[in-house]
This record gives sequence, structure tokens and C-alpha cells, in this order.
Amino acid sequence: MIKVDYFMSHGSPWTFLGHNRINNIVKQFNVQLNMYPVNYGEIFPVSGGLPVFKRPLQRQKIRLQELKRWAQFLKINLTPEPKFFPSKSLLPSLLIIAAKIMKTNKDFELASNIMNALWVEELHVDDENTLKNIMNKLELDSEVLLSFAKSQECENIFKEYTKIAIEKNVFGAPTYIIEDQVYWGQDRLDFIERHLLKLTKS
Repeated sequence: MIKVDYFMSHGSPWTFLGHNRINNIVKQFNVQLNMYPVNYGEIFPVSGGLPVFKRPLQRQKIRLQELKRWAQFLKINLTPEPKFFPSKSLLPSLLIIAAKIMKTNKDFELASNIMNALWVEELHVDDENTLKNIMNKLELDSEVLLSFAKSQECENIFKEYTKIAIEKNVFGAPTYIIEDQVYWGQDRLDFIERHLLKLTKS
């Protein structure tokens, strides 16, 4: 089956802007989506990347302009500078992994809701109570998921996902990979559609 590997971070507004769109694309072409929450705190140092507030001022300013443009274009009520950015905890990503490994079938939806809480609702997604509220709304067992998310097993999986990302030359969020082709950024989703169209027609 044709596969799309999706490397993401809940703390990336670009990931959020493309999240539901990549899901719609894979459904359209009936292909498999493999979502990998990864630790960009480990990826940046080996790929030449920098956290937002360590980037040159020019880049920071253009980033905010671009976020406003894309949010308006996509009709997503994203706040470019939300109250609780950056998210400094790995727990939201670990929870997404926990939901995936435990086969809740709601890991993608959980990721969407966590990012919506951060980028639209301006909630503190590093806070466990905020995360519990999100999970409860999805009718997920928050205590069980939190317990697994904090486990060594889940942390090891997170590290393995990050290792895979580095090996596949991932350096930014989001990154989508089909076969040997790496697509960085939600603004490359048109290329992904064309790639999948070619594969599904062959």
C-alpha cells in the first residue's frame, strides 16, 4: 500500500495548518498515513535549525506575516503569537504517541485538538488539566493515556521516531515523505497531491 510518512510537532503552527488537509488528501487517494510526533529539540541541532526565538529578527517577522497570510487563506482562526507559545513540554506529543500505540483510533484527532487548543483557543497545553479536558471531550481514558505517555516505553518510542526522522533527513515541521521524496512544509501539499495522483494512476 502507498504510504505517506508524516513527521510533526504539536508546537508547530505550520503542522497545525496542514494537519487536517493531509488527512483529507490521504483519504482522497486511499493511502496510508503514518504520523510520527518527533522531538525537534533534537533534530534542530543536527540539521542546522533554530527554535523560533533564536532565529534572526528578520526571519521572525516574516514568519508572523506568513502565518497571518496562510491562516487567512485557509480560513483557520490561528493566533500567530498565542499566549502559551512555545510549548516547552514533550507531554502533548507523548500523549499523541500513547493514543496511537494503544490503538484508540483517535490519535490524529487528539493531535488536532491539542494544536487547536494551543493555536486557536490559546490554552496551556503543557498543563495536565488542559490535556485531560481535551481527552475527556474525545471520550478517551485520560488517566490511562497519561500514565502510558509518562512511561519509559512511550519515551523510547518517541526517541525512535525522532531517530527515524533524522535518518530520513527531516529538519522542519511538518515534513511529509513519499518513497524517497521529502516534502517540507504545509505549503508543499499540492506537490503531495500530484505525487499521489501519479502513483495511484500507475
